Amino acid sequence: MEDAHSHLPHIGLRNLKSAFSAALCAGIYYLIDRNPTFACIGAVYGMGNDMGHSWQQGGNRLIGTIIGGFLGMGLFWCYLLLAPAGESRVLLIPLTFVGVVVLICLAQMFRWPTAVQPGSVVLCIILFNTPTDTYVSYALNRMVDTGVGVLMSMLINYLFPRERLVRWIAWWKKRANAMVPGFTPTHDRPD
Repeated sequence: MEDAHSHLPHIGLRNLKSAFSAALCAGIYYLIDRNPTFACIGAVYGMGNDMGHSWQQGGNRLIGTIIGGFLGMGLFWCYLLLAPAGESRVLLIPLTFVGVVVLICLAQMFRWPTAVQPGSVVLCIILFNTPTDTYVSYALNRMVDTGVGVLMSMLINYLFPRERLVRWIAWWKKRANAMVPGFTPTHDRPD
């Protein structure tokens, strides 16, 4: 018979740092009265096991958002040339086709093929979910917000690397054991 607890999710350091980074972005954005959604998404995407992994994960999101954002602005501008009042949304279908093809080619040119998925998210949001009068500011704001989130995660990962946190946890466990003899944590894995 298998132990029922062996299938419970594990809350590790990366989990906690991701949550802290996203919450910190949300707090800062609420203080400046701005929607934190894309900064929080960037923060979660940007958290990795270490700085190298954070750069890779966050870079995927940031580079994809930048490519998809600029491409979305350009295609939406073309759409508005054909339908100035935004009245013929069916024109967005071939523009989406062209946009995804160009997005994939650009991601390959920049040697960042994993930026395709997050780039296509931003591209589609701009094409299908943005009012005609705010598409440029919307796209630019998404790029900035994503960058803030990714940078927040990189900062958290830089300030609190795994090695440092493992040492702190060991120190606190030792202190807790000294204060409460026989203290045994139920969870010893710090990851």
